[in-house]
Amino acid sequence: MEDLPRSDTAPAVRPRSRAQLALRPLAYLFLAIFWSAMGLVFFALGPGFLLYALLDGELTLGEQWQSLVSQPSEMVAFVLAVPLLSLLWGSAVLWMLPCASWPLAALAWVHFVRSLRPRFAGDALSYTTGAGRGQTFGITATNVALSLQPVHRSRFTDLLMRFYWMGWTPRWREIGWAIPAGLAWLLYVVVVAADAPPVLRVVLALVGAALVALTVVRLREEWRARYDPTFARRGAAVRRSRPERRVGDMSAVERRERLEELRRARDRRAGER
Repeated sequence: MEDLPRSDTAPAVRPRSRAQLALRPLAYLFLAIFWSAMGLVFFALGPGFLLYALLDGELTLGEQWQSLVSQPSEMVAFVLAVPLLSLLWGSAVLWMLPCASWPLAALAWVHFVRSLRPRFAGDALSYTTGAGRGQTFGITATNVALSLQPVHRSRFTDLLMRFYWMGWTPRWREIGWAIPAGLAWLLYVVVVAADAPPVLRVVLALVGAALVALTVVRLREEWRARYDPTFARRGAAVRRSRPERRVGDMSAVERRERLEELRRARDRRAGER
């Protein structure tokens, strides 16, 4: 394991007993299957539904549209529901929930493979940190355990952990910029409907593609604002969205992010000398 750096926030080396070494592949396999299943559920709620409707070819919206047109109150309720549906599907189903599930599934598979290799027998493979109430997505009454963080890092696990943080500790700007993708999902429900007029399909498909592109570009900028200190210093708006906090007020996740930012900035300054 000499070629794999150790996580800065991982606990000290913890040798495993024979029983633990024998059982941990089963534990990681169970977690890998569980989080993979959760990821598939969230995929089915988003792109999976559109793909199924397109292949099935039996989704029709004519009757629902006639009902909305004939009942003004239902039309008003539908119009008012569109922003909420865009928020739920864009920010939650298409962004936060996949980021909160697929990285955990991938990390569990990584740990499962490592648990079968003798070179990792002398230490734990993962560890858990706690996030305070309100520091993770959703409404949480107690602290949240952020598990499956790798003790031994690699470029692949570092990438997974970045998605992990964006899923479990989202920021308001990230949530907001995912909404256009949610609106695009609603438009594509009409696109894949069997009774949708061809011209309307083309127009809505183009508008939906533009909305998805907007979300991708903006979330990429938010990604850089999180993980690239140079990019964060160039934009005043980004700086205002990331106010400085005392180290004692930060969670373990935030302290780790801040430590990584300072290390990259130090390495960059050293390289410019």
